[in-house]
Amino acid sequence: MSKLLRDLTDAYERAGIWLYRALWLPGVLLAIHLSLCESFYCLVQRFFPSENKADQQINTYIRQYRQNISQQGSKVQSIPRVAIVTGANGDIGLETARAIGRAGFTTILACRNLKRGQRALRELQDTTGLNTFVLMELDLSSFMSIERFVNDFLKAHTQLNLLVCNAGTAFSHYDTTYDGLESQFGTNYVGHYMLINRLLPLMKQSLSPRITIASSIAACMVNQIDYSRVTDVWRFNRFINYSTSKLALLTYSNALARQLRNTSITVNAFHPGLVQTSLYRNMAFSMLPGIHEFRNWLWLDQKKGSVTSIYLALSTDLEGKSGGYYAREQPTAVHPDSVLVDVQDRLCKFTEVLVASNTHAPSLLDSINGPRSD
Repeated sequence: MSKLLRDLTDAYERAGIWLYRALWLPGVLLAIHLSLCESFYCLVQRFFPSENKADQQINTYIRQYRQNISQQGSKVQSIPRVAIVTGANGDIGLETARAIGRAGFTTILACRNLKRGQRALRELQDTTGLNTFVLMELDLSSFMSIERFVNDFLKAHTQLNLLVCNAGTAFSHYDTTYDGLESQFGTNYVGHYMLINRLLPLMKQSLSPRITIASSIAACMVNQIDYSRVTDVWRFNRFINYSTSKLALLTYSNALARQLRNTSITVNAFHPGLVQTSLYRNMAFSMLPGIHEFRNWLWLDQKKGSVTSIYLALSTDLEGKSGGYYAREQPTAVHPDSVLVDVQDRLCKFTEVLVASNTHAPSLLDSINGPRSD
């Protein structure tokens, strides 16, 4: 039943995406269709024990990973493994960090909110008995914070074997990052773009490096990346801009996998499913009476929602596999535009221009604020 349920959900989602693009249907119809498919999966899996064994699945991936390392000899075993999980202070990020730490990684909790990060650090240490979790400040909405994080990380570590790009914001009112970018696109996509590119040189020198990127089925709810949505405040729509940021992440994941195909780095993206996370706190329907309780009953809990993330990070099945998009621990329906090379190249060029035009380089700031020379 487990495999059949996953395959049926995937088939219905693929059919909806195909019809949406073939018939140019309104995006709201696809949103309803995909939401129903995901809700159907969440509902049915509650009544089948095989679908509810998240702990067992996670423990299996941890055990397989540790066994694989132990079979590679003492030289490989002696190399310290290091992982970074962005947004590890709660929800899926916290559960992913917990599993990665148990698998033997020194795990960096890269968090914007240090108070929440401290709580997460104490919880992980108490529940696992491990002291291999490290809290570091990282605000993906600030170029300077990203640069500071990377510099501090590179001073302390000579390996980066796993980078889990999990952090994100969703459905917020119009706002900008510290560097003037629309907040959802700037935080979810551009922040991770900059973080990945700064860490790639170290990852290329590391053992069996993996990058996993949290996208979303919401990426399929827009036909294409509309760049005017990113740059024009008058075209902002909280739902469309969120979906655009997730499509950008998925497209960039494929672009990165293509760029790194001659290296040992693998890159894969995933959709965690409908999960009881704080991500939806800005949605209007969340304020309705009883909605929060119903959602928590129907949707996946954080542990179940983290299984695909942990699968991509640890499973031996993923060794050497790159450029995939996964949900429910198997390949799933992907946005057709995200696999097109010209679309990928345009996104990367747009991002480079966007970053260059909004970067407050320290040298520039020094020239402005420093003493005048006569």
